[in-house]
Amino acid sequence: DAIVYSNLSSAFPGELVRFTSATRDGDTILFSVISDRNPGDLYLFDRKTNKARYLMSSRKIDKKRMAEVMPFDFTSRDGLKIHGFLTIPHGSDGKNMPMIVNPHGGPMGPRDNWDFNAEAQLLASRGYAVLNVNFRGSGGYGKAFEDMAYGQWADGIMNDLIDAVNWTVSNGYADKNRICIYGGSFGGYSALQSPILEPDLFACAIGFVGVYDLQLLYEE
Repeated sequence: DAIVYSNLSSAFPGELVRFTSATRDGDTILFSVISDRNPGDLYLFDRKTNKARYLMSSRKIDKKRMAEVMPFDFTSRDGLKIHGFLTIPHGSDGKNMPMIVNPHGGPMGPRDNWDFNAEAQLLASRGYAVLNVNFRGSGGYGKAFEDMAYGQWADGIMNDLIDAVNWTVSNGYADKNRICIYGGSFGGYSALQSPILEPDLFACAIGFVGVYDLQLLYEE
């Protein structure tokens, strides 16, 4: 069924509307609607009639049962503002949760976003909070922020991750005795390096296709 509206943001409250394609005359527009709980719905908008027609969803899920993703920011130990996202399991009070830290790859350029993260949702469905951190080097915060990752793999970036974990503990979100870290690529490196620096902070660490030998990486 077509839905009629005058404003896209009011038609899809709490969700992001992204225009993806259009006809040459601009009269017919394809757009998607996503959120932290919605992996994506596709609509076709007719500018002449001011109506949008639902086409399909990328996945058939119950959005009401999905986990909420909470944006946050904090100040790192050296005064840098760091942003992140905390996925809170559906039905949880958001307090004293077991938590999995999931650092992204890269580290220069990639970033985590407020959108539907299938892996985080899977872990949250098992009762785990999931922490994603846009540490120094992450994209989207300007070139200077991205360049901060150079020469800072083992200290600056790890400090950002560890400070983010401590922020969740000090604010009552995570149980300090039930925290694990897991990641792939550079996230795999982070997963093994973080508990080396703070062995008492992590109950377990899992590296997946991680970058562990920089010399071998550049030679091969």
